[in-house]
Amino acid sequence: MVLLKGPSPSSLKELCEVGETAARQFVLYKLDKKLIRSLDIQVTSEKRGGTTFKVEVFVDVEPAVDIDVDELAASAADAALSAIDERMRGKKLG
Repeated sequence: MVLLKGPSPSSLKELCEVGETAARQFVLYKLDKKLIRSLDIQVTSEKRGGTTFKVEVFVDVEPAVDIDVDELAASAADAALSAIDERMRGKKLG
């Protein structure tokens, strides 16, 4: 999770979209789109003494694919949080 102080609602929305895009790109870099049955990415933010971002990635792949989907999802979530952090630093948010 990434903790910030007080970005505006439009900045929060933009940061969530940045995170979602990064997670999606990570998964699509690792797997051909045709091998993915479903991909659900949820990026949420919550204000409690700062702003916390949470990323959840759910991936369902074809049975023939030999990949640890839990590890893939965790790595995609990490990529999302890193992208959010980079964007915040670039804009000096927080």
